[in-house]
Parts: sequence; C-alpha cells; structure tokens
Amino acid sequence: MVPPLRSRPCPRSLSRLLVPLLGLTLGATEAVAAARPSLVNTRISTPFGSNGHTSSLDGRLFIGNVGEDHATTTTTWRARVFRPEAVTYDAEGKPGFSSAFSPGTTIQVKNGENALAFCFLDPAQPYTLSSGVAVYQPFIFDSMMFNGPNRFRRRTADVRVSQPFTVQAEIASFSTGPLEELKTVSGAPIMGIEPTMTSDGRLILFQGGPLNNGAIDHLMYSYNPAPCAATGWSEPRPLSMMFNDTTPGIKRYPMAWQRMKAATGEAFGDTVAGGNLIRAAYPWVDHEGRNVLYAAVGFTGAAGGRREAMSLIGADTGWIAHHIDGSLNTDRQDIAHLFYSGPMWNFEQERAPSQNFPPGSSNETRYLPVTKTHDVLSLFGSNTADYNEVDLGELLNPFELLFLPMNEMVTRAGTYDLTRTPDSAGRFFTGTLVGTAQISEKNDVTQPPSGSLWEPHGKGKALVLPGGGAATVSLTDPTNTIPGVGATVRGFTVQLAIRPDPAINQGCTGNPYRYLLAKPGGLDLIYEANGAVHMSFVINGQRVRLGFSQPLPKGVWTHVAYTWDGLTGQFGEYFNGKATGRTLPNAPGTLRLGTGTLSIGAGTNLDTQSCPANGEGSFKGYIDEVRLFTNARSNRSVCLTTHGADCKEAAIQEEPTGGQFVMNQQHPSCNSLSALGSQACAVSMHRVCAQRGADDALSSATNFFETLQQVIGNRPPISLLGVPASATSTEAGVACAPIQHQSLGVTFEELARRHAGCTDERVSMTNDCTAAAHRWCRGLGWTSGMIFEMTSRPWVGCFNSGLIQDVARSQIGTVTNTGSLASAESRLEVSRWCQARGYGAGVIQEVPSTTTVHVHCFQPAVTQTWKFVP
Repeated sequence: MVPPLRSRPCPRSLSRLLVPLLGLTLGATEAVAAARPSLVNTRISTPFGSNGHTSSLDGRLFIGNVGEDHATTTTTWRARVFRPEAVTYDAEGKPGFSSAFSPGTTIQVKNGENALAFCFLDPAQPYTLSSGVAVYQPFIFDSMMFNGPNRFRRRTADVRVSQPFTVQAEIASFSTGPLEELKTVSGAPIMGIEPTMTSDGRLILFQGGPLNNGAIDHLMYSYNPAPCAATGWSEPRPLSMMFNDTTPGIKRYPMAWQRMKAATGEAFGDTVAGGNLIRAAYPWVDHEGRNVLYAAVGFTGAAGGRREAMSLIGADTGWIAHHIDGSLNTDRQDIAHLFYSGPMWNFEQERAPSQNFPPGSSNETRYLPVTKTHDVLSLFGSNTADYNEVDLGELLNPFELLFLPMNEMVTRAGTYDLTRTPDSAGRFFTGTLVGTAQISEKNDVTQPPSGSLWEPHGKGKALVLPGGGAATVSLTDPTNTIPGVGATVRGFTVQLAIRPDPAINQGCTGNPYRYLLAKPGGLDLIYEANGAVHMSFVINGQRVRLGFSQPLPKGVWTHVAYTWDGLTGQFGEYFNGKATGRTLPNAPGTLRLGTGTLSIGAGTNLDTQSCPANGEGSFKGYIDEVRLFTNARSNRSVCLTTHGADCKEAAIQEEPTGGQFVMNQQHPSCNSLSALGSQACAVSMHRVCAQRGADDALSSATNFFETLQQVIGNRPPISLLGVPASATSTEAGVACAPIQHQSLGVTFEELARRHAGCTDERVSMTNDCTAAAHRWCRGLGWTSGMIFEMTSRPWVGCFNSGLIQDVARSQIGTVTNTGSLASAESRLEVSRWCQARGYGAGVIQEVPSTTTVHVHCFQPAVTQTWKFVP
C-alpha cells in the first residue's frame, strides 16, 4: 500500500519563514513536534515476560503464563496492566517501558493450561467502569496441553483494574470461572495449541494439524457465527484453505479473499491431501482478520520447535508470506521467538479522542507506535520481553516494481534458503546470490556505528559483498505488460542504502569504479573511484548520464535515491532523504528496463578482481533495501523510507514535478473517465490535492499557523481529499476539500458501527461507506466526510459544507436517478448541481430513500484540472 500523505508543496515564502516562525511566532514547544525516529530496526526491552500471553482489545490488560508444574498440571497466570501513561521517551524519541507494566497479580489454574486468548463479546466496549474501577469480563480461550490431547476450552474471567488510565493503574482482582470444551458443529473437539482470535470473537486461529487429531505444526482456523461461543464452531481447516471456504461469514475476513502463496511464488495447498500447507507456530491475528503473524522456521537451540523467522501473511502482504526484515528478526537463530501481540492503532498519537480508551482521552504525549508512517504495528513479545515495530506501509505500493529487503528467503516448506532473497513487491522477482555474496546473519551490520537512531542506517539483514559477489534478478515479462519491464513508463525511482567498505579501493590504481546496479539497456549505478556515485538511465533508447555526485562517506550507511519524471524530463537526486540540489540533465520520454538480468553489487559479467584497474568491478561493502518504482516519487515519500535520517523539513517539496500531477502517476488505475468513481481515483485526487491544492490554497488560508503545524509536526500533514468537479475523456477537474479539515485513520470495524454495510475496502466507495464516513465526521463536529485513501485501513477526511439539502434524485441528473450513485457520471452530476447553486463541488452523504439523496455542497480550497495519463 502507498502511504496516504504524500509530499505537499510549501510556498517559497513559507519555506524561508519556517525557522523564524518556529522560534518566534508559534513558539518552539508549540510548533515543533517531538522527535519520532524509525524503530523498525530497534528491539526495545520491556519488563513484561511470560511463556505465552494475551492482551485485551484496548491494549491495556495482559495475562501471561509465568509458571508451569507439569506433574500437577498447575499453571500460574499473571495479570498486568499496560500503562501507556508511564511510557517515557529519551532525547532521541526512543520509548522506555520500565514502569509501563504494573507488577500485577497471579492466580493458579489446574487443568493443564497452555497459551491463552481473550474473546470479548463487545469489542467496542472491552471494559465497563464501576465506582472508578475498570472491569474486564472477557472469555479466556486456551488449550489443555498436559496429560491429555490438546483440546481448546473457554472460561469466564473477571479482572478489575484500580486507578485505570493512570500511571498507578494496577490489578485489583483476578478470577476465572468453570471450563467448557469447544465443540464443532459435529460435536467434535477442536484440537490444537496457541489460540488467537479476531476482535469480533468469531474467528480462532491456532497451531494444529490438518486432520484435527492433536497433531501440530500447521496454521489452522475455525469460525463461529456466534461470538465467543462454546459450540457451533466450523470444522478446523488449514489457513491456506480459507480462500475456498464456502462457510457463510468467512469472507468477512480479508485473509480469506485470495489464495495464499509462499515468498517463492508457490501456492500453499488448497486441500489437505495435496499438502504444502502453511507450517507455523505462535500465531497472532490482528483485530480485523487482515493478517496473521507467526513463526515460520525451526529453532536449532535446545528448545527446538518452530520459533524463528517471524512472518506475516494476509491482505496487507498481498496474501504472500512476508518474512519480516527488521528488529523482530534480529538474528537468524538468536533466541526462541514465541508469542507476540499488539494493540493495533489504539495508542496512535494521531488518534481522535473519541476513538480512544477511555473516550475523550488524548495520545498526544504518550503514543505507540513511534515510527511515523501510517500502518505500523506495535508488537509486544512475552518470551522475548521486548517491544518491536513493523511497518506494513512498505508493502504493496502499486508502483513498486522490485523490493529486495536483502534478508534470507523462507521457503514454502518453512526453512531458510540462504542463497536467495525475496521480492517484497509481490512480483516474485527473487534475488539470487552469486559469487561471494551473502545475507548477513544478524542485524548488527545495518545498525549505525554510533548507535544513534538519528544516523542513517539499513534495516534488518543486508547483502554482504566482500568483492566478487552480487545478487541477481531475472526480469521476465512474457506478455510485455509489466510496467517498467516490458511496458514503457513515464516515471521511475531507484532507492537503496549502501555502506562502502572503509578499504574499498585501498592500494588500487587506475580507475577502479564498481557497479552498485547494472541492467543493460535499462539503467546502471556506479560507485566511482573517488567515492561518488554516478546514475544513468536509458531514456528513449539513449543512455542519459547524470554525472558524479558528491563523494559518499565510507564505513557508514547512505540512502541513495534517484527519481525521473518522464513528462518533464526532470531528475532528482536524494541522499539520506534530502535533495542534493545538484544540476542534472533533462530528458523527457519513456523508459523500459527490458527483460534479462539485473545485477546488484556487480556488473552482469561478474568481475572478481580486488582492484579492477579498468573499472566495471564488484562493490565491497553492504547494500540494503533495493527498491524500484515506476513513478517519480516525491521527496517526502523518499524521506519516509529513509531510516535514521532527519529529513522531514527538508522534504517539503516546493516545486513538485509535472508528472506528479497526472492522475495515473498517483495511482496507476486512475487512468480514465470511467475510473473517477473508483477508490484508485479517490487516492489520486487526494494526492494531487495534497501536493498542489495546498500550495494554491495556503495564501488565503484563515488557519495559516495551524496549517504550518500540520506541515512540520507529527499530526497528519495537509491531506485534502478531492472530488470530481468536471471531466472530459482525457482530464479531470478536481475540487480539493476546504483547507480547514481533519484527516484520520480509522478501521472498518469502527466505520461499520456507524453503518453496518461499510465492512471493508471492497465497498469503500459505496453509499454504505459514504454514510459511515459522514456519520463518523459528524461525531467529530464536522458536517461532511469521505474515505479518501486506503492503506491497511481506510482514511477519512472531514470538512464543513456550505449547503446541505435532501434532493430528489431526478433533479440531480439521469445517472443519479437511475444508475449507480458511486459511478463517475453520478459524482459529476452532483458537483454540477452544486455548481449551479454557487458552490465548487458536492458529494452525496446519505440516501434517505429510493428517490432522494442527501447532498453536501462546499467551496473547494482550489479546483485544478489534471490529465488522466501523461
């Protein structure tokens, strides 16, 4: 998914005034947000530990297994309060958890309990308040593991928290009720261990066996239309068979929408007899059933078991097994990774107070995650006693052609393949190691030498190149339709992180330049003898050389990015997320890499010379996070994926390139008039408004200083939604919402409480979701609202309209009267109706009856016309 808040321009006068405004007009403490470093490569210790745990839906109650006596089948459970109010932040913005978990209290249960999971009957209200005490009364699901087959059970629980939502919050009491064994619709037991459940209490995932006979080592699931019930569960099935399950209700979970695949591109099995099922242990499913986290590879230590390579699979990984590169997997075989869970978005700094627990509270000064993008999971480990962050937003960018994280491949069978690295872009352009190239065993090579979170660094594992090695990718495209490979593109971006060996050219003579990237006929990036880099693209069939950059330091990481806008011919060069300002050539036209071998760390003809006197040699050092995009990325987008760089203010892009204002360069599927009613065009309209609309509107903004804080602070920056105001077959007139607005990430679970039909992104542009967004924004004090972006959750923009009226559908237009209200034609009719009444554009917010619609007309911040395609 592409992050929703792209680079938005800032008038030159505003850029010059930033510093004095920060210090004099607004005050430093008011305008400058606290530092928020990237933590995706930083494991943080916590005082919370246990052998398996579960956490409540609001993220504030944890129960873990802290002791077992197998002889007497006695298990000790400890309940603790997580107190975000007690999280601290050091000078670099790194959180500390030393007082964040209460000491808690324990109880003993005597029925061979294994790992446990909470189940709440009402996920919107995980607790009630009684005389100042927070009362949690979930069911606890667990499995019998000792002295008998692994059978799932449930019991009631009563956990009371004194002084809730304070730094003194503590468990006042903890008790459980009698056991009930779970039964399927046929009356059979559900057999397995390590349960995890979605927030609606209807889907349970666990480690079990495909025959439901007590075997383990496979990822299994069962569904029940009745939340948290003891009986009526579907017969357990392997998770990879979820996509062909016809059980009513299963398709409510995005995990079930498509066939699941391994990182190699091979499909996981869709029948028990066929095998190739997902081998996994210690699963945690997110609240809405979008993705599941699990351990994918066996542990070689004394404990054994499948306890390494924490991975994700689900809708936000493209239904492809994604071996997480970062802090969660610091070492290939470091420690046994068992149980993790996360609070989802409950502690986000940007969360609206009405979304919080307790309602009306603020996360402004105490927040998780810390990493400032848009889809970062906060994960607490119990057996590992740690806290980690995982960024889902790095996956599934529709313009991403290739993403090599440079970690080891995990095979479909659940083993490491150290000769390959996966393509996280989902095209299965797998990297193969040749010569002396290796994948680092640990994450220490990607840490900055200083240990600072604010020094550029890599992420997770990296490609180790001692000289004479490379990673190669075979680019194939039998149909000549893949943008950037067989099909030409009008924009391109190259990103990677490099760390040259301090002695890379020591003792060398001549001109020992070396390849960082090489694709004959497409592009090349050369590390020159003097430490500079030299990028070349083949544009219109001709090689365009950008010339030597400034020399890069050796022994430390530098993030290198080059962008090309084929519409204007403009190139961009960015080091550590900041534009270098170097004068570059200009070359409008098209680019196509073509099929064949892309080589990383050497030329396509591998040169093993330590000192290639005549050049074309192999790189010495480390390369990480190689990413190719088929559009010209904005400075802000480059900055957000540059780990450790302090580049946010410098990434305020004063003059975005012309290609960034073409609709299909914001989302490839927004390419025609008929697409204007689609989610893709909602995304495109938002992005052109966020980048250009704000620039045109700021000069007349009545909340200029508030807007400035949005630009430089941690709140979502200017993120205006867009509405079609006019259109022809080749271009769209986009009306950007008023500059005074609010944009928030929500969940479909939250939106469905406003309107039951707004269930997931498949219906995001329907009347149901429009009504849900309207009601959501109305609850925040705005008149109007629309879903304007989709990442791993919907983003809603709220604003105020000037004319609100129920109108007969026949008065709006022919299509609105007889056709789909979500269509491009109907949306244009609504805007024309509003324009006839003196407004710039309008939207339908509700459908009161079959003959009327609830129309909101507004005055846009700006209206601009953009082409659908270059």
